[in-house]
Amino acid sequence: MMLRSVPNQGYPFRAMLLLGFCFILNSIVFHGEALASESLSGQGALSPKSRLWNGNNFDPLDTLTPSKPNNTQVSEGILAQIADKIILQSELETEFRKSTDQERQEGRYNPDSGEALRCMLFEQMILGKMLQRQAEIDSLVIAPEEVDNQLDRRIRHFAGMMGGQERLEEFYGKTMPEIREEFRPQIKDMLLSQKMRDKITADVQISPAEVRAYFTKIPFDSLPLVPAEVEIGQLVVKPKAGLENRTLAMDKIQGLRNRILQGESFATLAILYSQDPGSAREGGQLGFFGRGDMVPEFEAVAFRLKPGEVSSVVKTSFGYHIIQLIARRGERIQCRHILIKPPIGSREQSEARSLLDSVRGLLVAGKISFTDAVRKYSDDPETKAFGGMLPPPQGGSMAWPIDQLTPELYYAIEKINEGEYSEVQPYATPGGEQGFRLVLLRKRSTPHRTSLEIDYEKITNTALQIKRIDKLNRWIENKAKETYVRLTPLAPDCLSIRRWNF
Repeated sequence: MMLRSVPNQGYPFRAMLLLGFCFILNSIVFHGEALASESLSGQGALSPKSRLWNGNNFDPLDTLTPSKPNNTQVSEGILAQIADKIILQSELETEFRKSTDQERQEGRYNPDSGEALRCMLFEQMILGKMLQRQAEIDSLVIAPEEVDNQLDRRIRHFAGMMGGQERLEEFYGKTMPEIREEFRPQIKDMLLSQKMRDKITADVQISPAEVRAYFTKIPFDSLPLVPAEVEIGQLVVKPKAGLENRTLAMDKIQGLRNRILQGESFATLAILYSQDPGSAREGGQLGFFGRGDMVPEFEAVAFRLKPGEVSSVVKTSFGYHIIQLIARRGERIQCRHILIKPPIGSREQSEARSLLDSVRGLLVAGKISFTDAVRKYSDDPETKAFGGMLPPPQGGSMAWPIDQLTPELYYAIEKINEGEYSEVQPYATPGGEQGFRLVLLRKRSTPHRTSLEIDYEKITNTALQIKRIDKLNRWIENKAKETYVRLTPLAPDCLSIRRWNF
């Protein structure tokens, strides 16, 4: 959700605005090279002095929104040059289209605010380039695994929203590796901007006295209402194929490999038999990918192949594969594969459910902690990293607004109390794997007006953000004086940017 311009009503209003957005939205979404911002200048334009930078809840992957690709040709003219970096007209228009699409979906679209939104996005992109340039000067590095982890999390989220990775691939008209390759540079730039911003504000701290002083300046009538929220965890158990079914799958894929070695078309057999729906229709092609894009067992074999060579059978958590290398481009390769999954029968389903029922009995009896049970039994790597707790997709705190829960999660916790566990229920992962889960309701809050006693942690985070904003704004003003920025005649005529005298 994009923050929009509002009249300047002084510091208390600014504090209330920050508090409201942090509580109700729980994060500030960044677009393009985005660093979320809002004008309090009173003139409908963005002012560096009034920019709202979310120091805690920045999620660069909120830029990876499922926006349907648009085939409309947009000019590749240059709008701005920031040191050695440029902003293209097509980049700005893409971000503008994403923002307006999102506003339409949320019922907030106002056709009269188009130019103000375009200026907001353009200024954000300039500031993002400034931060990226400084990060490069300071030799800040983003590890490939950081980019991959962020990509994985966002892709899992959107795949879950859209009904699985196959639906996501259909939406974009690309394979999963191609989707990852398209968004990787964007995500890396976002992480680099974030890292630079964090470095600038790293030494900013806040005392309890400052928190209280900040809160008392907000008029009572302006205190936002906090919606009902919950903190929830889940423990997932997936059925495991038995020895007989694993043997059947191995025999089947070995037979397909033999047919390929005898001259049959790999692509044809992939279309006919592969159980990876995203690639099967493309003859098993996965597109170009780099190290870290696939599971380690798959990559260990794929990167050792020669063009045209067919691998032996490779076992991964997805099933059994045979891989053929199509081409190599530097450190990236293009492969096709065939996947055969060991079938899961009713017996395996029953065993998985029985195991989870037993674990639930131990939890209810207090014979094992939820964290220990997750560590020992859970088959969900994402929540396992958080001790079983389910992080909201927007980041920030672990609290989920009730209205953001899926229907399945809502009904699982509807009739249980804090500290209790749901009954075991069927569960499908974002990738379409079937299993079972139980849900822990750790904490539930009721709707209430913001209170220092109840919401101290959130208020502290918001007050700390304001201090970070002030320091970051001072850095921006100083850096704008020494950074070469050239606006071309194609650039939007934005008051907020002209104030910088570029």
